[in-house]
Amino acid sequence: MAPDACASPRRELVTLLAYLDAGSHKAAAHRLGISESTSRQRVSQLMKRVGASNAAQAGWRLRQDLEDLEAEPRAPW
Repeated sequence: MAPDACASPRRELVTLLAYLDAGSHKAAAHRLGISESTSRQRVSQLMKRVGASNAAQAGWRLRQDLEDLEAEPRAPW
């Protein structure tokens, strides 16, 4: 199994954010010091994890999840 085959969700998220900000896998990979194929693999894996058909949709779904978490009432303790 390749070293990045089981990338952590955190690495996948960081890669997705870099990709969305940079606009290409090549630029995102350069920023993160990884290969372009690793960038593609991580973004693809995260898209599968959240059931998205493209990177923009994955980012939108993750943002919605974060907003939902922030809106939940917190226990007083």
